[in-house]
Amino acid sequence: MLTARFAAPLLAAVLAAPGTVRAAPPPGPPGPPVSAAQRGISGISEGVLQRYITTPYGELNGLRLADGKLVMFGPMMGPSVAQLLPVGARLRILGQSAPDGTMRASALINLDSGKSVEEAPPGPPPPPRQAGAAALTLQRCEAAGLIELILHGPRGEANGVLLDSGAMIYFRPGLVAGTLQPGQPFAAIGIGTQAPSGLAMEAFAAGADLASVRQAASNNQTQRPLLPPRKSSRHVD
Repeated sequence: MLTARFAAPLLAAVLAAPGTVRAAPPPGPPGPPVSAAQRGISGISEGVLQRYITTPYGELNGLRLADGKLVMFGPMMGPSVAQLLPVGARLRILGQSAPDGTMRASALINLDSGKSVEEAPPGPPPPPRQAGAAALTLQRCEAAGLIELILHGPRGEANGVLLDSGAMIYFRPGLVAGTLQPGQPFAAIGIGTQAPSGLAMEAFAAGADLASVRQAASNNQTQRPLLPPRKSSRHVD
């Protein structure tokens, strides 16, 4: 009689012998479906791409649709979006809707081709920008026009405007006094780039008209803020 000490090892050896047929364990129940909320999607919208929106560095980080809706995403997503969506393309946006109507895209689908691009999961930060690596040159810029759209940060603070002249102006909270409204005159001086899609800048002085803004800029030469980091969340939230 085999003792309990040897019975278990012997049984294991027999089961592992060549030619032994083992019954596969039954498959487990399927996992619960992943909801849109779990994927960070609280809104779905469709439209026609009218123009690109860029950062002050000239990197693609947003889209303006024909119906006026603004769609924002991280600059790391920009090169793929540029290949996926030409101006005039019909697209579907999956992402998060902000109270002001702006969408923060998690995925974009070209409804004409069926192809899509998704936001990459968090990873290591991109390497620092090298001298001469930028496709566009940062320069001093001026812009003026009427406000079409207002961008907001995660706490609801205004941190950018799109003008009817096509200029995209970003600014730090607190630079602009008072409440901004669509249709209001707005002017700014800052640092940015002139891309084919339009001017984009980080403002260091802003106001209702260029004359007053130029005066303010000349009085604050030593207080100009530096440009934000390349992946500044306040440009895409």
